[in-house]
Amino acid sequence: MNAKFLPRLTVLSLLLLGFNINAIYFLLAVLLLNTHHKEIFW
Repeated sequence: MNAKFLPRLTVLSLLLLGFNINAIYFLLAVLLLNTHHKEIFW
């Protein structure tokens, strides 16, 4: 059971990690766009 469970666990953790990193980059991009838009509009 461990031999089958470990690969799934590692794949799931990698997917979650990648999703979290993508979410962080997306939030940073949105914040940068918001600041640039404010500078352009003002």
